[in-house]
Amino acid sequence: MKLQARLSLAGLALLAACHRPAPQLPPPGPAEVAWLELQPQTIDLSTRSVAQTRANNRVEVRARVAGELVAIGFAEGDLVKKDQVLFQLDRRPFEAALAAASAQKAQATAKRDEAQRAVERKQRLVAADAAAARELEDARTALLAAQAALDAATAAEGKARLDLDYTTLRAPFDGRIGKRLRDVGALVDAGQNALLAVVQQLDPIQVVFRFSEREMLAWKRGLAEGRLTMDGGRNALQVRVTTLDGVEHPAVGEVRFLGMEVDPATGAVEVDARLANADEKLVPGQFVTATLSGLKRPSTLLVPQRAVSIGAEGASVWIVDAASKAQVRPVRLGAWHADAWIVQDGLQAGDKVVVDGVQKLVPGRPVVAAAAKPAESAAPGAAQPQQGR
Repeated sequence: MKLQARLSLAGLALLAACHRPAPQLPPPGPAEVAWLELQPQTIDLSTRSVAQTRANNRVEVRARVAGELVAIGFAEGDLVKKDQVLFQLDRRPFEAALAAASAQKAQATAKRDEAQRAVERKQRLVAADAAAARELEDARTALLAAQAALDAATAAEGKARLDLDYTTLRAPFDGRIGKRLRDVGALVDAGQNALLAVVQQLDPIQVVFRFSEREMLAWKRGLAEGRLTMDGGRNALQVRVTTLDGVEHPAVGEVRFLGMEVDPATGAVEVDARLANADEKLVPGQFVTATLSGLKRPSTLLVPQRAVSIGAEGASVWIVDAASKAQVRPVRLGAWHADAWIVQDGLQAGDKVVVDGVQKLVPGRPVVAAAAKPAESAAPGAAQPQQGR
């Protein structure tokens, strides 16, 4: 009996223990996070593209008459000056041709003068009824023929003089000349053997690249709607060039030509810029990276990339609300700018976006300020993480 009583008491105690409420865990304390209070700012927009350099001017020095090459006035690779003599052909055959043409012109001039005097004599005789009118007409016809012969002789003399001038080939502008393609003593002509050298102007130098149709439309639409600004029109556009080894060219270029049509094969517009290149660090045919800038976007909100989460439903950030509690806010983002996203919708000036400590957050959890991680900083130009504001 005593044993049964003890078992009954134990069972009642166990039953009471089963119905005893579980102990309640204390609510989590505030999470330590760093946030960024968004402020509107004006940012510079730019686009990068692979580009290629070209000589600002490139001229093939070609013979325009046939003759023997008797002198060369440069060393290969030299800097040459405008009108510097580059090649000299044998002048003697052309001097003889000019002398013959000048003699023919003198002969034609004499015949024309004689025909002119004949016309004047016939006019006096006809006026005195000493010659028939037909004789005067014949004299005038002879004068016209003599004048035509003189004009032909004058043209022949001019061509002979021009051919003589063509025996001296000069530099068309200041530039650098390449290899000579013919040696002294070679016979050159105005056909297959005409090319003698190439002269290129390298300062300034030309940079050619392509600007995508999508970016062009976005820039035009932004300007039309007032979301973008550009001071100075097309002249405000600037081009910076970086070579393949990562070195930025010291000179800033100006856009000299912006294509008026889209290439259907590439869907892009051609852009042509000029850069100073006095030290010839850039050479024609070089591949470089061109950065086109000049447009500004005022009243822009930027959010650091590390503060953004992108999932199946889109992009979102954690914000600190007025009650100092964490909340998830969906956002619509634009392009990258430095290490931040351009915010198009979902945030406004004054919103506090969490940049450090997001892994600690659940919706509605209180937060307190903590210092941002030194290795991670806000985008250039953005406000720095706030401490408890």
